[in-house]
Amino acid sequence: MAEVTNENIKQQILEKQEIVNVIKQKLSESSAFYVSRYDGINVEDISRLRKELKVANSEMKVYKNTLVKLALKDEEYSENFDSLLLGPNSITFAYEDPSSAAKVLFDFAKKNKSLVVKGCLFDKVFYGEDKMSVIKDLPSKHTLLSMLANVLNAPMSKVARTLDALREKKEQE
Repeated sequence: MAEVTNENIKQQILEKQEIVNVIKQKLSESSAFYVSRYDGINVEDISRLRKELKVANSEMKVYKNTLVKLALKDEEYSENFDSLLLGPNSITFAYEDPSSAAKVLFDFAKKNKSLVVKGCLFDKVFYGEDKMSVIKDLPSKHTLLSMLANVLNAPMSKVARTLDALREKKEQE
């Protein structure tokens, strides 16, 4: 058994502080993050989920709950996560489109009941397990942009058709 020395303890503290700093960095870079319970999922399924999340420009990590709490402690929403950070959890960081990560997580959870999305911070707003249906039904960023383009395009198309009809009418006169 390894001897416990002050140097070993200092090294462990430094390593844990480095992990807390990494978590803080990931939190600052992400547009949303999700806390999920993952116990009971086999390695093959977790690997597949991680690959799907990577395609959605997101990543799933497993950290000790106490280290995540330390990373969140200075944030205004930190108390909301205290009750979620119990048991085996994973943290999913969404770096671009937060709804894409949610879609991947919820689609996986439909097939594998062992994954439970417990809560998230989405656009600086906390959503607990009771409000996760709001998040899972959000359209993706790409879908929203398409909808916006259609809304903006409709009046212009109508003006173009009206002007074309006026031109045709003048030509007939």
